[in-house]
Amino acid sequence: MARRALISSLCLALAAIANQLLVVEQPPVVEAGVYRAVALDQRDERWSPVTAAVNVTPVRLVIPTIHLDARIEARGLDSRRNLDTARDFHDVAWYDLGPAPGQPGNAVMNGHVNWWTGNAVFTYLSRVRVGDRIQVVRADGTSVWFRITGKRVVTANARIASLFAPGPVATLTLITCTGAWDALTQSDTHRLLVSATLA
Repeated sequence: MARRALISSLCLALAAIANQLLVVEQPPVVEAGVYRAVALDQRDERWSPVTAAVNVTPVRLVIPTIHLDARIEARGLDSRRNLDTARDFHDVAWYDLGPAPGQPGNAVMNGHVNWWTGNAVFTYLSRVRVGDRIQVVRADGTSVWFRITGKRVVTANARIASLFAPGPVATLTLITCTGAWDALTQSDTHRLLVSATLA
């Protein structure tokens, strides 16, 4: 009888161990806009319940070579279906219907070149050179760095589909006004586009 009880106890213990081995803890589901980073517990090689929120929303744009350090506003399209501009001319507007800087695809930001009171956020953007670095600071305090790969000027009414086309590579395009002032449209005649890729 004692032998049967011992075998029964051993069977129950083995069943409990088998059940523990079959439990697989899954990492948290990705939430829209905010990502969950899950730490791996090296002691038992299982997912640790400790998580840290990672918010990739851009909040500051820094271009050291032109001494630019500006706040970023999340903006979409205006009533005419054009890129909306920042409410404050000292700020940069990030097109938040597209990817965030560092995510696959082209992140687009625009800013004023001047204001009726004088300089604006992108007054000196035309001075950047290929190879210059751009820092985008995120809401969680992390940064992503880009390197400028080119500059080009297009007409103000140009529609460039490639700016918004999906792609596997993380790129960044900065846009501001350039050219001559057109009193009829109340805008400059051209746009300066500065392109950059992950550094």
